[in-house]
Amino acid sequence: MINFSRKQHISSQIILLLIILANAYWWQSSIIGTIFGVFYLWLNSKKISDIYAENIHKGLRNIIGLIYIFAYTAIVYTLFYHIYEINTWTFLLVLVSIPLIIEISSYHFRTKHYFFNDANLNYIKPSKIRRSFLPVANLILNILLFIVLFKKSSVGIIRSPWELVSYKFWLVFLLSNIFLIASLVDKKSYKNILLVSVHWLLISSIAIILYPLGYGYDSFIHQAALKTIAETGTIQPRLFFYIGQYGLTFFTQNILQINLVTANKILLPFLFAILWPRALFYGLRYGFAWTLQNSYLAIIWSTFIGFSFAIMTTPQSLSYLLAAVFIFLLPEINRRRISIFFGLIISVMTITIHPLVGVPLLLFTALLAVWRNQGKSILWTRIIKPLIYFLNIIILPSLFAIYQRLSGIAWSDIFHFKLWPLFKVPGITWLSTYSFPLDMFHNLEQNKMWIYALIILFGLYFIFRGNKLLFFKRLIIFSAILIANYLLTTIFLSFNLQIDYQKNDYINRISYLIILFLLPIFLTALYFLFNATLKNNHKFRKIFILIISVLIISFGTYFSYPIYDKHANSKSFNVTASDLKTVELIEQDANNEDYIVLANQMIGVAAIDTYGFAHYYNDNFYYSMPLGANNIYQNYLSMIENNASRDEAIIAMDKANVDKLYFVVNNYWHSAKQAISQAESSADSKILVDNGVNTIFVYNR
Repeated sequence: MINFSRKQHISSQIILLLIILANAYWWQSSIIGTIFGVFYLWLNSKKISDIYAENIHKGLRNIIGLIYIFAYTAIVYTLFYHIYEINTWTFLLVLVSIPLIIEISSYHFRTKHYFFNDANLNYIKPSKIRRSFLPVANLILNILLFIVLFKKSSVGIIRSPWELVSYKFWLVFLLSNIFLIASLVDKKSYKNILLVSVHWLLISSIAIILYPLGYGYDSFIHQAALKTIAETGTIQPRLFFYIGQYGLTFFTQNILQINLVTANKILLPFLFAILWPRALFYGLRYGFAWTLQNSYLAIIWSTFIGFSFAIMTTPQSLSYLLAAVFIFLLPEINRRRISIFFGLIISVMTITIHPLVGVPLLLFTALLAVWRNQGKSILWTRIIKPLIYFLNIIILPSLFAIYQRLSGIAWSDIFHFKLWPLFKVPGITWLSTYSFPLDMFHNLEQNKMWIYALIILFGLYFIFRGNKLLFFKRLIIFSAILIANYLLTTIFLSFNLQIDYQKNDYINRISYLIILFLLPIFLTALYFLFNATLKNNHKFRKIFILIISVLIISFGTYFSYPIYDKHANSKSFNVTASDLKTVELIEQDANNEDYIVLANQMIGVAAIDTYGFAHYYNDNFYYSMPLGANNIYQNYLSMIENNASRDEAIIAMDKANVDKLYFVVNNYWHSAKQAISQAESSADSKILVDNGVNTIFVYNR
């Protein structure tokens, strides 16, 4: 290895900082920013890992270092936001302080930093070249798939991304999966993790590529908040959540010198591709002493639960990823190879992003500390331990109740008592309608929770039978605590801040956390089921594993995105170019007169994307959005679904105390023809957008 002196370290840091700063303030080149920004993150991640994670496998150490950097960034940006504002000085402080802290720590601990392994010329041997066929073929196919996705991107209405790609895309994708899995099984190398990361980036980037204007609903809300903070340093009304994620986005934008919206879009898919495979692989490989093959295949099998949370950047989604990292590395924390301080850091970071996940992680970390110190004193055993357990069990329903109360909901409307149903149990279905592959995929999806639960039961059986409870005890306790939180929330709380069809959103978020915490048990069951097959070098057994793994990753990818096929009709519409044109035409027509707009959520987020959070009337956003207890979105639903009458328009105008209202009908809405016919007889005028793609009706009091 090559070792640099301390002077050389410091000199390299200064030169790197000067280049990044010159680029940020003068050149503003995304190419220079990407090259040196990535190098900055890699260099300092490695140095942190050399200081604080010396005994951890080198493949994981840099990831730990990167998480420390991101945690520090999220915390500093959050503090700046709450104490003063987020501005250029925030970025400058974070950028300069990271290497400064590292160099001071390195000097204090007398750490040596090593770079570049000794050159290994064995890779150019003919035998090595032959064995490179599978990984190289996988990379080439992935590049081809990226090119196809960019060519197929659309600014029109997209019911499902799979509408934009043909069966040829899926054939190439299946072939890429085969090459990837075959390489993981055949070539026993730690460097295969790079192949997995590239593949993970592909499967999580489909939405941000095919939807160039933006995907989903929440992402636009957060993008608008980011733009407002970028312009003013803060946002009103003042947010107390999410700032950690915003800080990471701002830091990424400034260090790479890319567009703010682009930085926000790519943040989660890239982190998902880097963190998920590595945390899972090294947690299983070293925490549970799995083989290389089994550890790699477990990454593939983990896609069974889906990764829809990772396809667009939102605080909630990013917090899920960090929770997954905590879960996957828990075996290494239990074995004390990773300090419990790591649990504290990732918990605090997650709190700055989304407390719904961050606070439970912090209390779980507190439990880890209690378990390590129990028996040392009566204080730990009799007082602190029971208190931490109690807080863990009640924390989520308490947070939900407090949040609703602070939002203006009365205590009497928050609490209720309902013993049944505690769980929304899906029925067992079996389709045999169209074609075998399509029917099989939908049968798996519709019965996925039953399959997942059954395999987890098998996993628990194997754990208890094999006396492996010691490895899983803490994970099982954490899962039980989350289930207790779910039950208490379901029994005692109601949610009145959401529109009817969104009232279960928060409960569903707890459910997904439970699914994440049970994932290692699910993978353990598959390990026991397939381990004997993997140990046997019989060709047909390996082919069987290959087929199963290809089916799982293909299934997980397909259902992680909106579906529009013979079995399913997704209602996840997107913002289109016509939507953006619609909000501009409305603004022009209003001519500075106060107005409100009754339209679907995508028109609303198009307005937010274009004009930000421009107007509020009587605590209602001027575009109908399903937020708050008495929102005008209810009036939109009445207009579009029941009767587009002047009376309903007047009721909405009364809520907002305005004299002008616009009612927008998208031609893809199932009741569009009826609503247009009714509105033509009740509105004062109409405006056609793109020959009727959208129709705007104008109502004056």
